[in-house]
Amino acid sequence: MYDPIRNFKNLMTFFFFSHQILQTGTKELVIIILSQDEGDHYLMANVLQQNIEDQAANISSEAPRIDQTNRINMKGSWTIIPILHYLDFTYPNTKWFFFCIEDIVIDLSKLLTVLSSFNSSQELFIGHALYDDKPTIIHHFARQKKFKYPHFGTGFALTSNLLKRISESVRLQPTNDFSIDPAYELADYIFKSQKPVKLTHVPELCVVATNSCATYPRVFHPRRKEISLKNIYFAVKTCSMYHNNRIPIIKKTWAKHAVNIGYFSDQSDSNLPEAFVVTNTTKGHCAKTYDILQKVIKILESKNIDWLIISDDDTLFSVARLMSLLKNYFPKHSIAIGERYGYHVSEPYGYDYLTGGAGIILSTPLIYQILDVCKCPSASTPDDMFLFGICLENLRIKPTHSYLLHQARPVDYATAYLASQEPISFHKFWEIDPIKVYNQWFYDADSSLTKKRTEL
Repeated sequence: MYDPIRNFKNLMTFFFFSHQILQTGTKELVIIILSQDEGDHYLMANVLQQNIEDQAANISSEAPRIDQTNRINMKGSWTIIPILHYLDFTYPNTKWFFFCIEDIVIDLSKLLTVLSSFNSSQELFIGHALYDDKPTIIHHFARQKKFKYPHFGTGFALTSNLLKRISESVRLQPTNDFSIDPAYELADYIFKSQKPVKLTHVPELCVVATNSCATYPRVFHPRRKEISLKNIYFAVKTCSMYHNNRIPIIKKTWAKHAVNIGYFSDQSDSNLPEAFVVTNTTKGHCAKTYDILQKVIKILESKNIDWLIISDDDTLFSVARLMSLLKNYFPKHSIAIGERYGYHVSEPYGYDYLTGGAGIILSTPLIYQILDVCKCPSASTPDDMFLFGICLENLRIKPTHSYLLHQARPVDYATAYLASQEPISFHKFWEIDPIKVYNQWFYDADSSLTKKRTEL
């Protein structure tokens, strides 16, 4: 039966949302792509920008203003906080700032609809909410119950009023010494500001693609030629006290797929013929890692190997996924790939660095440069911060970040975060069964390598 009151309400709802959508158009939106300088990442950011502009043309609208952090070229831009003042100054007449990585799919019309459902005059922080089930090392074991922070892979947004206030407070309130997880640290900074703002969960910013999604992470896939395991060398850092408990786990899991592998320890061992004796250090390990580079470069030269992977003896890999990752990079370039951390990133003396436990990937040309230019200040200097941070800074080479490499264990990450990717590495055997972790996360992917060898 026709209900005139209900019909009137439906019409009012339609006109309300239509008006809101018009109020939040592309002119009121700035999209910031968290891009990198390395060639493939730079290309993907440009492809994403062109796709957004094409979508705007298809809906007969001006393209939103788009910026890329590699163009902004400010220290620590990947942590967001250092560029807030720049964004406020550069884009004064806007309502929303939307941040995303280059590996994302955006439906512009649906994104505008999502933003239009909020009152942009308020101080708002929206995204796909993640939270820690229990305190985790990557968040300094913080005990904030169900504290929500955004999934960078789905994108997140700030209203201009919130961004303006936070950008002004940055000058007065110092940030953390170390940058580890920028999504969590940004949410924490906003929540601890003078007027706390919590993240609002938006399901249309999706972890997995559905028809209702405004955004979702793009599934990683290699975009270039094949690569052979013969072109990769694995250097495992170890010491005699772990020969009998860690190394057997490495050999039972990912190392059986490696063609070129060496174990670099403080002592020789008849049960470990692949071991090389290197400088021993109890902390920092700069001298040890530098010694590894000196020994390995001779092996790389003799076998014409393109890539070196430096691994801890409690790091787990999917070798197959690692190979897929490397298909996107040119080994003749000077490249360092890993999980990026930062030290005082917004300060003149600050720098980015690659954290060692996740695995560090170096192209052969870069190893020559490191050995030619960099010397450890002391044997116990932190190797990752100096060799793959300060040294790269001096060489004017920016470390390349991969969100597929992980410094911690699977239990240290939000479930939804890992559900949106195919991880390459995890680190630490502490309070886990590492063989079980490998079988759960990497065995199926690496079984393709076993099949190939069997067919050969």
